[in-house]
Amino acid sequence: MTSKNGLNCHVLIKGLKKLVKKQNLSMQTELKTDTAKKLKRVYALLEEVGEKQEEYKNNQEELGKLLDTLECDKIYFSFLPEGNNEETFEKKSTLILDILQKYQIPIKVQPEKGEILSLGIVCFLSVFGEWKIEKQSCCLIQTMIEKDKNDLMIKLLLCSDTRDLEKEKEKVQVLETNIDDCSGEQLGYAIECLMKAGALDASCFPIYMKKNRAAYMLQVLCRKEQEEQLEDIIFRETTSIGLRKYEEKRRILPRTFREVLLKNGCKVTVKVCEHHGQKFYYPEFETVKKVCEKTGRPYKDVYNEASALAGGYYEKL
Repeated sequence: MTSKNGLNCHVLIKGLKKLVKKQNLSMQTELKTDTAKKLKRVYALLEEVGEKQEEYKNNQEELGKLLDTLECDKIYFSFLPEGNNEETFEKKSTLILDILQKYQIPIKVQPEKGEILSLGIVCFLSVFGEWKIEKQSCCLIQTMIEKDKNDLMIKLLLCSDTRDLEKEKEKVQVLETNIDDCSGEQLGYAIECLMKAGALDASCFPIYMKKNRAAYMLQVLCRKEQEEQLEDIIFRETTSIGLRKYEEKRRILPRTFREVLLKNGCKVTVKVCEHHGQKFYYPEFETVKKVCEKTGRPYKDVYNEASALAGGYYEKL
């Protein structure tokens, strides 16, 4: 799926309905078990950011039934467009950007446009979506372009085999600089600023410079379009007066997020990564931290319980 001028639940529902009609399919009246479970994760994400799920439930359930009718488990997309002006800094827009960053959903900023993504669709795609690079070798059964009076356009691609949408190795930019005469607190704050601005990763390594001066090497991974903004932060927040930059390839494992319920009733979000059929479970730091602060339990205990619950082997602990 690609979206040119913005996306919300109503636009996607409209496009999926036309696809169902075009294939003469009978609309599902009940949600499949797996779809219902996924929708619970969508509702949990909405509640996590302070939104009432009731406001979104009808649209979300309708999207789930449409996917069940089309026998689709996931929506594969290349990127989501988002606007770039003062409207995108309102409360809901900030929540949208936080979710896009948390789930590493690729976006393309559209200049001189306001908010063109809705919170409901971003939460839905965080669970039901997976971003892929479309390749020329894809075998497409159908393509359909819909355009409404508001100039919102959606293009739907029905693929015969999702394996045809293999993700290319992603290219990233690497920014490096050697820093001395800079306190640990200042470097820590710089890394926080870099991550909030959209850096994929930021790390510091102890090194020795000329004249045996103890120092740090700051390394930042980012996408090409973020490069200049992050350079400005490095020069503003550290004592660096120059940096190196180069392009590298990286490989990341497919990941999804699920929520588990601990014995004491607290919830923890767990990142699930997969490689060659093997799954790895990594509880998210912030949610583990909240449980520890609320209950007084040690971090390791909460982390291990959440990981074991996600993997289905809690009884072995």
